[in-house]
Amino acid sequence: MANDTPYGLAASAWTTDVVRAHRASREIQAGCVWINDHIPIVSEMPHGGFKQSGFGKDMSMYSFEEYTQIKHVSMDITGQSHKAWHRTIFADQQK
Repeated sequence: MANDTPYGLAASAWTTDVVRAHRASREIQAGCVWINDHIPIVSEMPHGGFKQSGFGKDMSMYSFEEYTQIKHVSMDITGQSHKAWHRTIFADQQK
């Protein structure tokens, strides 16, 4: 029943049974699952949803991966069009 929604930002489960607590935390599809508590947000823990609840993870190092696009840029500022190393890579094409 807890997963019968298109959203999954956060959930809480209340129980005195540790086995049920572990099962609930494993099976509930939410970005944050609290056991026997609700809304304690710790800044070092990732915060974000599953399914249609939000994008990415905020408030942790995981957020850097979500907001970063890696790009490799290489630039030659010598102005030379032919370089000595070209012959090692393009040797077959230059014949």
